Amino acid sequence: MLKLIAMGNVLMKDDGIGIFAAKAMEEELKAKGVEVIFGETDFGYCITKVNDFDTVIILDAASYGKSPGEISVIPLNQYTCDYDGYTQHSYNLLDILKLYYPNLEGDILAIEVKEITFGFGLTQELQKKKKDIIKKIQSYLDLLLEERRVQVERK
Repeated sequence: MLKLIAMGNVLMKDDGIGIFAAKAMEEELKAKGVEVIFGETDFGYCITKVNDFDTVIILDAASYGKSPGEISVIPLNQYTCDYDGYTQHSYNLLDILKLYYPNLEGDILAIEVKEITFGFGLTQELQKKKKDIIKKIQSYLDLLLEERRVQVERK
Protein backbone atom coordinates (compact mmCIF):
# COMPACT_ATOMS: atom_id res chain seq x y z
CA MET A 1 0.00 0.00 0.00
CA LEU A 2 1.14 3.56 -0.67
CA LYS A 3 1.34 5.67 2.47
CA LEU A 4 2.19 9.35 2.85
CA ILE A 5 3.63 10.23 6.25
CA ALA A 6 3.54 13.96 7.02
CA MET A 7 6.08 15.01 9.62
CA GLY A 8 6.76 18.37 11.26
CA ASN A 9 5.78 20.74 14.01
CA VAL A 10 3.17 23.35 13.07
CA LEU A 11 4.24 25.42 16.10
CA MET A 12 7.70 25.91 14.59
CA LYS A 13 6.85 27.97 11.47
CA ASP A 14 8.12 26.29 8.28
CA ASP A 15 8.80 23.00 10.08
CA GLY A 16 5.07 22.36 9.63
CA ILE A 17 5.13 22.53 5.80
CA GLY A 18 4.70 18.76 5.48
CA ILE A 19 1.61 18.84 7.68
CA PHE A 20 0.09 21.87 5.92
CA ALA A 21 0.69 20.33 2.46
CA ALA A 22 -0.70 16.91 3.44
CA LYS A 23 -3.84 18.47 4.91
CA ALA A 24 -4.43 20.37 1.65
CA MET A 25 -4.13 17.12 -0.37
CA GLU A 26 -5.68 14.66 2.08
CA GLU A 27 -9.10 14.11 0.48
CA GLU A 28 -7.74 13.82 -3.05
CA LEU A 29 -5.05 11.37 -1.94
CA LYS A 30 -7.52 9.22 -0.02
CA ALA A 31 -9.72 9.07 -3.14
CA LYS A 32 -6.69 7.72 -5.04
CA GLY A 33 -6.09 5.02 -2.43
CA VAL A 34 -3.19 6.70 -0.63
CA GLU A 35 -3.24 6.45 3.17
CA VAL A 36 -2.32 9.80 4.71
CA ILE A 37 -0.65 9.60 8.13
CA PHE A 38 -0.13 12.75 10.17
CA GLY A 39 2.89 11.83 12.23
CA GLU A 40 3.75 15.39 13.21
CA THR A 41 6.53 14.80 15.76
CA ASP A 42 5.41 11.35 16.95
CA PHE A 43 7.41 8.80 14.97
CA GLY A 44 6.25 6.06 17.34
CA TYR A 45 2.71 6.53 16.03
CA CYS A 46 3.98 6.38 12.44
CA ILE A 47 5.66 3.04 13.03
CA THR A 48 2.35 1.48 14.05
CA LYS A 49 0.84 2.49 10.69
CA VAL A 50 3.50 0.90 8.46
CA ASN A 51 3.95 -2.65 7.19
CA ASP A 52 7.15 -4.16 5.81
CA PHE A 53 6.07 -4.20 2.17
CA ASP A 54 4.42 -0.76 2.01
CA THR A 55 5.70 2.05 -0.14
CA VAL A 56 6.18 5.04 2.13
CA ILE A 57 6.59 8.66 1.15
CA ILE A 58 7.78 10.86 4.00
CA LEU A 59 6.88 14.51 3.63
CA ASP A 60 9.00 16.75 5.84
CA ALA A 61 10.80 20.07 6.16
CA ALA A 62 14.50 20.30 5.33
CA SER A 63 17.32 22.78 5.57
CA TYR A 64 19.91 21.98 2.90
CA GLY A 65 20.73 25.56 1.94
CA LYS A 66 18.49 25.50 -1.15
CA SER A 67 15.75 27.95 -2.12
CA PRO A 68 12.72 27.91 0.18
CA GLY A 69 10.06 25.63 -1.28
CA GLU A 70 12.48 23.52 -3.32
CA ILE A 71 11.79 19.79 -2.95
CA SER A 72 14.55 17.20 -2.69
CA VAL A 73 13.66 13.56 -3.35
CA ILE A 74 15.77 11.14 -1.31
CA PRO A 75 15.20 7.38 -1.70
CA LEU A 76 14.68 5.68 1.66
CA ASN A 77 17.25 3.04 0.77
CA GLN A 78 19.91 5.77 0.45
CA TYR A 79 19.37 7.03 3.98
CA THR A 80 22.26 6.22 6.27
CA CYS A 81 22.61 7.05 9.90
CA ASP A 82 25.75 8.82 11.04
CA TYR A 83 25.32 8.38 14.79
CA ASP A 84 28.15 6.76 16.71
CA GLY A 85 25.96 5.46 19.53
CA TYR A 86 22.33 5.01 20.41
CA THR A 87 20.02 5.32 23.32
CA GLN A 88 16.31 4.65 23.31
CA HIS A 89 15.67 8.34 22.60
CA SER A 90 18.32 9.00 19.97
CA TYR A 91 16.53 7.20 17.13
CA ASN A 92 14.47 9.06 14.54
CA LEU A 93 11.70 7.86 12.22
CA LEU A 94 14.10 6.81 9.46
CA ASP A 95 16.30 4.81 11.84
CA ILE A 96 13.31 2.91 13.20
CA LEU A 97 11.84 2.27 9.73
CA LYS A 98 15.15 0.76 8.57
CA LEU A 99 15.44 -1.33 11.72
CA TYR A 100 11.91 -2.77 11.79
CA TYR A 101 11.02 -2.70 8.09
CA PRO A 102 14.11 -3.50 6.01
CA ASN A 103 12.03 -4.21 2.87
CA LEU A 104 10.25 -0.87 2.97
CA GLU A 105 10.41 1.13 -0.24
CA GLY A 106 9.80 4.80 -0.80
CA ASP A 107 11.21 8.28 -0.72
CA ILE A 108 11.63 11.29 1.47
CA LEU A 109 10.22 14.48 -0.02
CA ALA A 110 12.24 17.12 1.79
CA ILE A 111 10.80 20.63 1.42
CA GLU A 112 13.36 23.40 1.89
CA VAL A 113 12.38 25.88 4.60
CA LYS A 114 13.08 29.56 5.12
CA GLU A 115 12.88 29.58 8.90
CA ILE A 116 12.30 27.19 11.77
CA THR A 117 11.52 29.09 14.92
CA PHE A 118 8.67 29.34 17.40
CA GLY A 119 5.49 30.58 15.77
CA PHE A 120 2.35 29.23 14.14
CA GLY A 121 2.00 29.29 10.37
CA LEU A 122 4.39 29.36 7.48
CA THR A 123 6.78 32.19 6.66
CA GLN A 124 5.66 34.53 3.91
CA GLU A 125 8.10 32.90 1.45
CA LEU A 126 6.63 29.42 1.89
CA GLN A 127 3.07 30.69 2.12
CA LYS A 128 3.50 32.26 -1.35
CA LYS A 129 4.90 28.99 -2.73
CA LYS A 130 2.49 26.63 -0.97
CA LYS A 131 0.25 25.98 -4.01
CA ASP A 132 3.28 25.28 -6.20
CA ILE A 133 4.75 22.96 -3.56
CA ILE A 134 1.47 21.04 -3.37
CA LYS A 135 1.29 20.75 -7.18
CA LYS A 136 4.82 19.32 -7.29
CA ILE A 137 4.02 16.79 -4.57
CA GLN A 138 0.78 15.79 -6.32
CA SER A 139 2.61 15.36 -9.63
CA TYR A 140 5.24 13.19 -7.96
CA LEU A 141 2.55 11.03 -6.30
CA ASP A 142 0.54 10.75 -9.54
CA LEU A 143 3.64 9.47 -11.36
CA LEU A 144 4.30 6.99 -8.57
CA LEU A 145 0.70 5.74 -8.63
CA GLU A 146 0.84 5.35 -12.41
CA GLU A 147 4.09 3.36 -12.17
CA ARG A 148 2.49 1.09 -9.57
CA ARG A 149 -0.60 0.60 -11.77
CA VAL A 150 1.57 -0.36 -14.77
CA GLN A 151 3.55 -2.83 -12.65
CA VAL A 152 0.36 -4.51 -11.48
CA GLU A 153 -0.95 -4.75 -15.07
CA ARG A 154 2.30 -6.44 -16.20
CA LYS A 155 1.93 -9.18 -13.58
